[in-house]
Amino acid sequence: MMKGTVNIKGVTVNASHGAYGFEREEVHPFTADAVLYTEDIDCGDELARTCDYGKAADIMAEELSAPSVNLIETLAARIAKRLAAEFGCDCSATVHKPEAPLKVRFSDVSVTAHARFTRVCLGLGSNMGDRKSYLDGAVAAITADKDNRDVRVSSYIATAPYGGAAKGEFLNACLVMRTLKSPSGLLAMCAALENAAGRVRRERWGDRTLDADILFYGGEIIDVPGLTVPHTDMCNRGFVLGPLCEIAPGTVHPVYGKTVADLYAELKRREK
Repeated sequence: MMKGTVNIKGVTVNASHGAYGFEREEVHPFTADAVLYTEDIDCGDELARTCDYGKAADIMAEELSAPSVNLIETLAARIAKRLAAEFGCDCSATVHKPEAPLKVRFSDVSVTAHARFTRVCLGLGSNMGDRKSYLDGAVAAITADKDNRDVRVSSYIATAPYGGAAKGEFLNACLVMRTLKSPSGLLAMCAALENAAGRVRRERWGDRTLDADILFYGGEIIDVPGLTVPHTDMCNRGFVLGPLCEIAPGTVHPVYGKTVADLYAELKRREK
């Protein structure tokens, strides 16, 4: 494959964006540029395989024409993310405000936003009710979300409960994908999936209709209230490492510097 860029410059719309009241009383020109970073610019001269720059330009104009916002930062971020979600590639968007209310002589004010996909790994589990249906529903919702691309799911495996509180046998799986979501956004998605499955949190490691955990977020190490990535105990969980090894064996744990395949082999040796 041959990487490349699709560049769209100068999409201009008259609109009334601005933080000051007087800016919203009349229209001014706003211009957007965008760069789409495609992984395969050599599309074999097939129109269906290209990034449709006509559609991209329409999206840029729609966002510039949307109801007034205070900041061109907001416009640039919306355009970049919408283009990335539409075409499945990293994008940057620049919004120009040449008539910004400055008190000095100037030619332009512009802001650039970048929307980039991150490769993430998730763990899914259920030990209540129709376990397969809960996992299938989570996978379907994740796949339907336009922020997510190239979703790959492991086999489902049945395992004994972990941690001592749960009673029923679990059905577990792992998933790898590219996402535009931030770590907090991905965590919110996981919580929404669990809530949609009717999960009730009564005790730690207890029975649950659905468990959705972030295992890896790119190569990042995250330790903030409510979120620790990589998942703290994953290296001791065969029901995580096994399915993950099936679809992402070469993924490197950013703390231990070892691949998932190596970590799974070590766990199996310890369990003998």
